[in-house]
Amino acid sequence: MKSVPSDPVKFDPQAIAIRYYFGDLNYWQLPAICVEALERGFDGKALRIIAGLVNPTARDIRQEEINSAFSDMGVNAPIPKEEARLALATEAARRALSGESNVFHEATHIRLHICELHQPPPELQAIVALSRESEHAARWKWAHLEGQLHAALSDFLRTRGE
Repeated sequence: MKSVPSDPVKFDPQAIAIRYYFGDLNYWQLPAICVEALERGFDGKALRIIAGLVNPTARDIRQEEINSAFSDMGVNAPIPKEEARLALATEAARRALSGESNVFHEATHIRLHICELHQPPPELQAIVALSRESEHAARWKWAHLEGQLHAALSDFLRTRGE
């Protein structure tokens, strides 16, 4: 049985699921997350099972239970890694464009962490290329690169419907 949590701002199951399916959360962190979900009014068999685990090993939690626990929290799980990658890049772009973070920092985060130094998906190629270029750019090029990064991040958000 699902219900809506009282304070969704502080507990975002979708954001948690994105981090998990991308690989930024480990299985041993899931029991505490499930406990918090139960405390916030979510409910379901998988949530209760995982919440009851103490010091779990990877074999203690089946992937189907994890998917079901996220479904119990209202998430359309599982989330494909590529979809999670783009969602994380969207968050990084928002931080950069809102002034919460530096555009160079977020572009580097996208290149190194989110794209994992692999070939970026088409949506992120311009950002990654500019991040690479800025890594060793002369100081006199920084303002120009910053403008280009700002434009690339804005274009990315526009293509995401943001």
